[in-house]
Amino acid sequence: MRPRDPKSSWRAFALAACGALSLSNSAWAQEGALSLSEALRLARQADPRLRAAEAGVDAAEAGIRQARARPNPTLGLEVENFGGQDSLRGFDGSESTFSLSQPIERGGRRQARVAVATQERSAAETDALIARLNVYEDVQRAYYDALATAALVIIAEDRLATAEAMEATVARRVAAARDPLMAGARAEAGTAEARIALESARNEAAIARANLASLIGDHAFTLAPAALELPQAQSHDHETDPTSNPEIARLRAARALASATARLERSRGYMDPTVSVGVRRFEESGDTGLVAGLSIPFGIFDRNRGAIARAEAEERRAGFDVEAARLRIEREAHALTRRLESAQLTAVSLDRTVIPHAARALDLARDGYNQGAFSYLDVLEAQRALTAARQARVETLRTYHHTEAALDRLTARFADALGEETSQ
Repeated sequence: MRPRDPKSSWRAFALAACGALSLSNSAWAQEGALSLSEALRLARQADPRLRAAEAGVDAAEAGIRQARARPNPTLGLEVENFGGQDSLRGFDGSESTFSLSQPIERGGRRQARVAVATQERSAAETDALIARLNVYEDVQRAYYDALATAALVIIAEDRLATAEAMEATVARRVAAARDPLMAGARAEAGTAEARIALESARNEAAIARANLASLIGDHAFTLAPAALELPQAQSHDHETDPTSNPEIARLRAARALASATARLERSRGYMDPTVSVGVRRFEESGDTGLVAGLSIPFGIFDRNRGAIARAEAEERRAGFDVEAARLRIEREAHALTRRLESAQLTAVSLDRTVIPHAARALDLARDGYNQGAFSYLDVLEAQRALTAARQARVETLRTYHHTEAALDRLTARFADALGEETSQ
């Protein structure tokens, strides 16, 4: 392999490293690149979890229709005084009664039943919202994982280019007896290590892209590296009002359902009468007459008191669950906001201080090595420090966006409007 000019290779690497500090959206813009909002839209169309949640809402709607139904009437036929002896032989002396009976629900049972079904629909709608937000969080994480791993591939490629340039420089110095043979062996080992690191980074990037593709429906896509950068307008004052949090909304729906269930159980403590009317025919004389009846159970042994007490206890528990969740959500929102701010400060510090200093240290180590003032190990250490700083920057940006994804789910940021482009 023809050795590269070491000075030009080092200069190109230094420019690439410093250029990473000032990437702008316009510089990295890529026409047709997949945006986060587009990824969320595609995932909403493709993910079966959302279809399952929608089916749950449809089932709850059917439950409301069923809850509105009244008890069915009963058509009865009763034949008496037949198949006996003498005048009651056969059906000559029989009496036949045709009747229609209707149970009458008391205590507002039908309304309570409809109220329970309505709250079940509300709970199903909340579950559908949570399923949607879970999918969105998965897509956000996968989207930024794909961006971060792609950026790490670029860093690994730069590292390999630097190692190859260093190996060529050391080889010339060893040939000129200016460095020991051990330096050449170390340079070769460093190049081999950089190749392995690049292969590993490419594998991770392929896995991340495949994961994102599986969430958005295996659509072909490209990514704009600038999407990984910190957003231009940064605001960490996420709205944490309980009404905007899906978990609290679900618990409130559960509390409303428990309240409606308690009303239904109390209505079941009423004894339902059954009213019947009919016609009776006397075969012997051919006469007919009307028959009316009323029956009502005695509420002696079962007044549904146990079910009522249980439903009321469930209602109280649901209320405490809402309050406990509210406190937990506030703690989580506070912790995530602080974590977001910490990641932002770290990324800015790496951009403004750590990476520029590491790049300058590498440049000085390279110049000193060419002049014989530093050893190969000094250059290698400086190069590793710069690579580690650049990798830390990518991981910090990934942490920032993962944390923001968790906050977005906590506050239901993408619950309603997905058509608008997000400012990521």
